[in-house]
Amino acid sequence: MRAARLPPGAEDDGVPPVSMCVRCGLGTCAGCAPDLTPTRSGLPWEDSRRHWLVRLWQTALESGLEPERIFGELTPGRIAPALGFAVLAETLALGSLGLLGAGAVWIGLPDLAGQVIRHPEALAAVLALFVGSVLLMLLLHLLWGISLDLGGAFGSGTASVRYGARFGLYACGWDLMTSPLGLVCSMVFRGPVRGLVPVGAAARAARPAQRAYLVACRGFDEAGRRRALRLAMVVVGAVVAALGLGLFCALAWLSRQLGY
Repeated sequence: MRAARLPPGAEDDGVPPVSMCVRCGLGTCAGCAPDLTPTRSGLPWEDSRRHWLVRLWQTALESGLEPERIFGELTPGRIAPALGFAVLAETLALGSLGLLGAGAVWIGLPDLAGQVIRHPEALAAVLALFVGSVLLMLLLHLLWGISLDLGGAFGSGTASVRYGARFGLYACGWDLMTSPLGLVCSMVFRGPVRGLVPVGAAARAARPAQRAYLVACRGFDEAGRRRALRLAMVVVGAVVAALGLGLFCALAWLSRQLGY
């Protein structure tokens, strides 16, 4: 190993340095040393060490109340944490909506509810419908975020599938906040009146979040922002139309099996 030498003109006080940088030859070097400070995402789901339920709620709450900060400062981190957040958020949101719908069917159509419970095929179909709904929401959020990034970067920048996927997946927090479960939790934690504020903010968060992501985070110009919105609407609209037709056929088959 070649020993590092002092730079020309450096004074020697008779005390040997403990260590010297092999690049610049100085005993105290800040510029050549790697930055070992861990990168923070600004999202409680990734940065906090608290229970996953607390992190889930805080992230969903902040994504609705502060969409410009959350999505304008989004980092290009890993997709796996964002996917885990989205799966939990959509499962809880659609699960609470499903329970509310099941209660309404049980009260309004008890015969239908009884037949579903007594038929394993019907129960399997309902479970498959729920799982398919969760996967559908994840797919739509992913397509929306990735399409935004691809459309904004077309002809004027570099697209990033990772950025777009993280935007779409963390946007699932709005679905949790506006679900029956989100409404109940918000009113329990913040009061019956103040609890409506986060729910309303989450319902209106899409537009400011998209603008903050495209302009502040990704640096696209106004033309790029318009291209991003057009592409996202076309892609997601086409997928929704195709899947809606398939869902209608599945529901028609289920009704036929139950004799309705």
